[in-house]
Amino acid sequence: MRTTELDEHSLTERERKNVAILEAIKRYGPISRTDISKLTKLNIVTVSNYVNNFIEHGIVIEKGLDISSGGRRPTIVVLNPKAAYVVGVDLGVFHVSTVLADLEGAIVAQAKTTRPRDTADSVVKVIGEEIEKLIQSSGVESKKIRGIQIGASGVIDREVGTIRCTEGVASIYVPVTALLQDRFKVAVKLEHDVTTAAYGEWALGAGNDVDIMLFMYSGVGCGMIINGEIYHGISGTAGEVSLKDHLDIGDVWIGNISALKPWPAHLGIPDDAREAIEKGSTSRILALAGGKMEAITMQSVLEALRSGDKLATEVVQKAGERLGVRIAFLINLLNPGAIVIGGGVEAAGPVLIEAVKKMIRACSFEEMANAVKVVPARLGENSVALGAASLVIRDVFAAV
Repeated sequence: MRTTELDEHSLTERERKNVAILEAIKRYGPISRTDISKLTKLNIVTVSNYVNNFIEHGIVIEKGLDISSGGRRPTIVVLNPKAAYVVGVDLGVFHVSTVLADLEGAIVAQAKTTRPRDTADSVVKVIGEEIEKLIQSSGVESKKIRGIQIGASGVIDREVGTIRCTEGVASIYVPVTALLQDRFKVAVKLEHDVTTAAYGEWALGAGNDVDIMLFMYSGVGCGMIINGEIYHGISGTAGEVSLKDHLDIGDVWIGNISALKPWPAHLGIPDDAREAIEKGSTSRILALAGGKMEAITMQSVLEALRSGDKLATEVVQKAGERLGVRIAFLINLLNPGAIVIGGGVEAAGPVLIEAVKKMIRACSFEEMANAVKVVPARLGENSVALGAASLVIRDVFAAV
């Protein structure tokens, strides 16, 4: 197998077939060549030729015989997950999380540390050290590491490998991808954290059986997966679900819900809780925050919610309704098969999800509302890192 730095928008026909067949084997194996042909809609001769090539390269293994429906029993094949390994990095505002995964996306080793907030060089140094630690602790041979992907918050330049940060941390105006590539001698790529998490949920979580999946990331961004591809848009920044802030053009309201105004992270839930308590509402939220209004966080609200706290329940329900209105617009526009809610807000559970569904039923056209499934993210806090790893797996598949 060769190492290649792959652009998902310029796959050759062969690379697309590689990905389609190997994804089918990864998801549904053990599987026969005949069933792969049915899933991928490629003829059986083509599938057999490709699978034989995969077997020669050790990325697929034959595993006995399948049950026959008449005639010769077909052989079945499975992915060899240990044929290669990949690294995914979640470069968040406050943390650097890394995973080393096999070709099935199973975590072999992982680590998490605080993100330096001073200089770009410090951030690049920490990412490199964390990856080095993972490789050493896993016992995986360095030559089996096939690529590194970073999912980063901020405004990214995929080509140059730089990140402009907007959250009070140092921007990275050095080519982080090139620097890490020189160090580890494998392809290193950069993607926005929202779209990275979206791809992870599609590949490993809740959306891989639909043509269009939308991933709502903590209410502040949307990742779009269309036919198994990240949709970037013409400028590479698709996924904003609000208008620019501070525009003096008013807002659009559905009842008492703002449909276009930007929200802070976590749907503004901690802010809403603080505002309600300041106005005299009683709640366990303040006690859980140590009696300090400024210490109220999403976790404080969620802990109170789990104990049945009335204010916490109301705040989460209202946040779910706001999110549901925005999602309804997207459902009417794109008619997706799945909406995945993540980025941390999914921890609010059924209270949030049911509020979202309520507004979808109220605001979306019936046919579209009935067709879409709305589910919480499955990958949790690993969504960005595992999404990054999944993008490298896709590159490995294409490059066989």
